[in-house]
Amino acid sequence: MDIAIFTVAVVLLAASVIWHVAEEYRGRTIAARRRVVVSLVDDQAITGILWRRHRRLVVVRSAELVQPGREAVGMDGDVVIERDRINWVQIVGAA
Repeated sequence: MDIAIFTVAVVLLAASVIWHVAEEYRGRTIAARRRVVVSLVDDQAITGILWRRHRRLVVVRSAELVQPGREAVGMDGDVVIERDRINWVQIVGAA
């Protein structure tokens, strides 16, 4: 009886790990390499190509900072944004 319970527990653990890895991979590919608008919590936005998504970070390439009433300003290098600073992300086109 103990072996059966242990076997079921191991199978459930393995299935949950596989499910988590699959969901993590699928989540990273959604909108990857697409042109996006990232709205920030401080009424600013960043436009560019969504390059990578991590658990707590989003990486945008070819980025421009957009502020209300001003022209967009190009940003050098990759822009790394913490997810806590993001209101929403909109896909606006292909990369």
